[in-house]
Formats: sequence, C-alpha cells, structure tokens
Amino acid sequence: MSKRKILVIEDHPTVREVLRTLLGMEDYEVAVAPNGEAGLALADMLQPEVVILDVGMPGLNGYEVCRAIKSRAEHTRIVMVTARTSEEDERAGRQAGADAYLRKPFSPLDILEAVGVGAGTPE
Repeated sequence: MSKRKILVIEDHPTVREVLRTLLGMEDYEVAVAPNGEAGLALADMLQPEVVILDVGMPGLNGYEVCRAIKSRAEHTRIVMVTARTSEEDERAGRQAGADAYLRKPFSPLDILEAVGVGAGTPE
C-alpha cells in the first residue's frame, strides 16, 4: 500500500519542520513548501491527498492558495493552520474551500485528526 501524500505549505521554518516530523512519524509521505507560490507548484506536481496550509504568508496568502488548489483538485483536503483566531478569518477560510481550520498553537492530535478525517483512511 502506498503512503498517503501530504503537502505542508508554511512560511515559518520551525512549524514546517514540526509538521514534517509529526506526519512522517505517522508514515505519511510529506513534502513541504515555504510559501504559496512554491506550494502551488508542488501541489500541481504531487497531487497530494491533503494540504496543510498556513494563512499568513508573504506573496500569495493561504486563502488565495486554497482557492487555487480547490479549483484544480476539488477533492484535495485542505487543513488551514493559522494564528488568526476571529470567526471572520475562519469563515473566510471555509469560503475559500478549507475543509478544516485549526488555530495555532495546535496539538499533534488536532493535526492528525484533521488530516485523517474524510481523507480515505482505511478502517
């Protein structure tokens, strides 16, 4: 059985590496991108099942990246992870196409639940 592909698009290096390590320990194939532009290119190339996406990034922000990914691959699960905590921010994420919206700081369990829910994991 092949590993599920997850793409992490996050501009903060520490958060990016924590997510890569956590998901790698769970036997996912994990790719990372430091910004929205690189993330879109990797998403097109890798066709991940799940994208973990920061909202506040230089260049293309997470909402823009989310809309672009969903327009190209609507079945890709997108988990937004952000320090933005208002209901308006969450609503904007959902309207952009996010399947889940997690606030930083997040727990490892929150991430694992968000990437596993509805993403075709075997029972």
